[in-house]
Amino acid sequence: MGRYYCGSIEGKFWFGIQGSDDISNLVTITPETCYTWKVCQCCANIDDGYCTECYDSKEEHEEEAIEEDRENEDNDLYIESQMIIYRLKKDKHYEELNQSMATLRLKIEPEIIAEFDKIEQNDNILDAFTGVFNDSVTKLKEITTKRGVDEASLQNQIVARYTIGYQLEYCLRTTSDDCYVDCEC
Repeated sequence: MGRYYCGSIEGKFWFGIQGSDDISNLVTITPETCYTWKVCQCCANIDDGYCTECYDSKEEHEEEAIEEDRENEDNDLYIESQMIIYRLKKDKHYEELNQSMATLRLKIEPEIIAEFDKIEQNDNILDAFTGVFNDSVTKLKEITTKRGVDEASLQNQIVARYTIGYQLEYCLRTTSDDCYVDCEC
């Protein structure tokens, strides 16, 4: 159970702590809503009007949608999926991301930051499932168990945001001029 993100970076949103739109708290960006074509479930470019990958015409797609649903009440061939997409550009977002990271860094306990500073700068950062952030999370748990609920909750939220920002910063700095992230809602 949980919500995941994938694309240029991969990981899992922190349950009960981090929203799927948390990247918007790091940089000024509005995520794109993702749509899925009815029947075939392909990722939809709704400007096409129908799935050009699976159908030869809009009429053919409409016929199958009606056959599957027995009707097509809204006359749309797509539905909003439970995903949002971020497309960050190095020339547009990198400086702002670094400023946000610097601000967050000041709010995180120094012992946790020390664990982030030990992370080897390699492509494991792009995939949180490699365990690259385990030591920082372990240190976070050590520290927050000694704190009150509100203070622990705030520190968890900041570290969760810092972690995804850490991945984004590495992606934009080392891999390309853009970074895309598909986020489950």
